[in-house]
Amino acid sequence: MRSWFLGNGFDEIIEQKDYDAPHFVATWGVSDEDLVTKANQRFSQLYDAGKPFAALMFSSSNHSPFDIPQGRIQEVKAGERCVENAVKYADYAIGKFFEEAKKLPYYQDTIFVIIADHNIRVYGDDVVPVSMFHIPALILGEGVTPTTYTKLASQPDVLATALDYLGKDLHYPILGNTIFSDTKANLTLMQFNESYALRVDDQVAVIRPNKPAQTFTYTQQHLHPAPHNQALEHDALAFILGLNYLYEKQRYR
Repeated sequence: MRSWFLGNGFDEIIEQKDYDAPHFVATWGVSDEDLVTKANQRFSQLYDAGKPFAALMFSSSNHSPFDIPQGRIQEVKAGERCVENAVKYADYAIGKFFEEAKKLPYYQDTIFVIIADHNIRVYGDDVVPVSMFHIPALILGEGVTPTTYTKLASQPDVLATALDYLGKDLHYPILGNTIFSDTKANLTLMQFNESYALRVDDQVAVIRPNKPAQTFTYTQQHLHPAPHNQALEHDALAFILGLNYLYEKQRYR
């Protein structure tokens, strides 16, 4: 992960060796509680120094073997190392983060995004299990009016929306669009093993190696075969090839 972050524009990484006395160290590293405490400390340092920052906090508790400190939560499954307890502990740590952050000066000038990178387990009988790609996301901060976005959105859209809340005219290499844009398309991209899917509204084009492209209609949380939508299938292939080219050649910079 360190090499990936450094290769994609991050200029500082705070990792396990940078913690003086973490309260709990699990298989994947320091606990989420240690992470949120360290984050608030670092964010406050940057803010006090007058340095605008973009930062990412990478939670690790919600990964097998789901090793979390004891006595923090009322366990969903008592005495077990399981995803249910890990999720509840991650929520507990996020709550601690905001409880402390709201007491600090930097909070009033910061936009926060809480988002998953994927579902805990992606599986299903469909060629692409579309329902398993539905993940939670929250955007929080001073002046952010609570609302629910019910159309299709993806991680790039969430990032673009968060930047929109900064109130600045920014140019950035993000393929997503803010949800406040009149031109935002109702689409999302998915990858499942070697299958790639482009969903626009409830039409889904699927591209797989050495197999013909397929078009489906997504209803009742399943894919149902539909007549070929060649334009959508071509767009799906264009996304796959275009994104790979931009990344391999670093043309996004």
